[in-house]
Amino acid sequence: MKLGWVWILLGTALTQPAVAQEGGIARVDPILPVVATQQADQTAGLFSERRFEQALADEANPTTPGPHVLGNGEWRLQPQGGIESPLLVVYHPYSARVTVLTGPGVAPVSHRLFDPDLDPRYSRHALVFPLAGDAPVYVKVEDARYPLHVKVESRAEHAASDLQHTRMLMMAMGVTLGVSLTVLLFWLVLRERVYLLYAGAMLAQMLYVLCSYGEAYALPGLRVLWHFGAPGIWYIATLATMLTTALMIEYADLRRHTPRLTSWMRWTGIRLPVLALLFLLLPWPARKDWFPDLGNGLFLLTHALSILSLALAGRNCSRHAAYFLAAWVPLMVFGIWRAVRISLGMPVQDWLDYGYPFVLGYASVVMALGLADRMLTFRQERDTAKEHAERDALTGVLNRGGIEYRLDWAILERRREHIPLSLLFIDLDVFKQINDRHGHAFGDHCLRAVTRVISEEFQYGDQLGRLGGEEFVLVLTGVDGRAAATLAERVRAKIARHCRVVDEIEVGLTVSVGVAECTAEDTVASLIKRADEAMYRAKRAGGNQVVAGDDPAFGVAASSRWAADNEG
Repeated sequence: MKLGWVWILLGTALTQPAVAQEGGIARVDPILPVVATQQADQTAGLFSERRFEQALADEANPTTPGPHVLGNGEWRLQPQGGIESPLLVVYHPYSARVTVLTGPGVAPVSHRLFDPDLDPRYSRHALVFPLAGDAPVYVKVEDARYPLHVKVESRAEHAASDLQHTRMLMMAMGVTLGVSLTVLLFWLVLRERVYLLYAGAMLAQMLYVLCSYGEAYALPGLRVLWHFGAPGIWYIATLATMLTTALMIEYADLRRHTPRLTSWMRWTGIRLPVLALLFLLLPWPARKDWFPDLGNGLFLLTHALSILSLALAGRNCSRHAAYFLAAWVPLMVFGIWRAVRISLGMPVQDWLDYGYPFVLGYASVVMALGLADRMLTFRQERDTAKEHAERDALTGVLNRGGIEYRLDWAILERRREHIPLSLLFIDLDVFKQINDRHGHAFGDHCLRAVTRVISEEFQYGDQLGRLGGEEFVLVLTGVDGRAAATLAERVRAKIARHCRVVDEIEVGLTVSVGVAECTAEDTVASLIKRADEAMYRAKRAGGNQVVAGDDPAFGVAASSRWAADNEG
């Protein structure tokens, strides 16, 4: 190590300086004897390999204020004078190890983003090295996959910007975390896989952001990730891509809308990344530097396929695909644009640096709204299916199962609220003869005509159902036996008047009605049975009349009298 720093000091004397007047740095001098041996091809990360010789020309002719670009190698930096409590700040270090020597007799300080013992006063947005003054600083950069931006600024200036960075990042991550945990609670209750995939994908994306920005390695519970170094970020990024692909397919129902594209997405976004992770974890091959380029290639291909698939599904009127497209495209644009600028050594503006985590928060909210819409759609479809299952296809009123279910609830409500409940059992007179004479199709018209007349007497809470054949029941909530008998007579008389002629054929259609008021001991079966028995008493008495159950005040004689009065 000491011999290396001697080479740096000797090389400095032989080097022509590159002048830089911005970012608190007056001069940047490459240490040529060392650079000559280390200036091998260095992967820029996202698209191609890049040499950092261009950085020297950039430093010689700076045109914009801000950080300066360094690559792998050894450098001599001359800070500007007059900076109070100066700090050397290295932005976006990622996998690089940066070693700094501030002067003779001072031990060099070496830091990486993943080191567990970095100065806790600062975030991990950048590596920070305190400087003694404006003496030359010697910097050694190793294992950098991207050009590094360096800057010398005062402690107060950096503390203010660092605090702002932490606030912005944690605010954005708080939105994503809150929405993800809420959706995870939905999964615990509803047990629908899409909610679990959503929570897993969003939490994996959030963890990737925290790791790539460095903050995960300073958070309790996540500090253990520093052991994995840069490959740990690769694992998390790949896992996030896999979960997001699975979520996309499930969320937007892409198997139904775009089956072929979905099959390709499963290969590029799930199956091949799994194989790549296995090779990354295995001891063979020993070199793992192929993984980022492969992972980035699969990432770009998968998301190109996903955008096409979502667009096609959205064109087919899939609202859920439109939700996902609106949420994910901005996130991909910000993520790719930020990665391109970092890999090319271009400055990353604050709006772009903070934009990615904020757009992730935006995406989590939009997709959660899509899940809510999805839940509402499924609920409407369920209610529609249930409604169809409970409805009589011929007349449109409730079928036997539907009306018995409603009657059961009405009985429970009567017991709880102590409100009256009555039931009308309505049977069409001489319906068999009408069917035999005019055919079943005409009989169906008669049934529909009767249901229309009965429906006109409905009040809120009343329910009409067809038990089968020509038998109907009408549940009257909040109506006692006497009022129910009066209503039954009104229904009987109205049917006799309005159904005398059906489809221009005179049939003289009438009904017999049995009335029963619910008691404390009644069940669905017993209440229907009592109303049915009352209806049969009306039938035996000649039909076209009302009989009110077990109440002697509303017997056959009284019902017949009502019938005679109304018909006369």
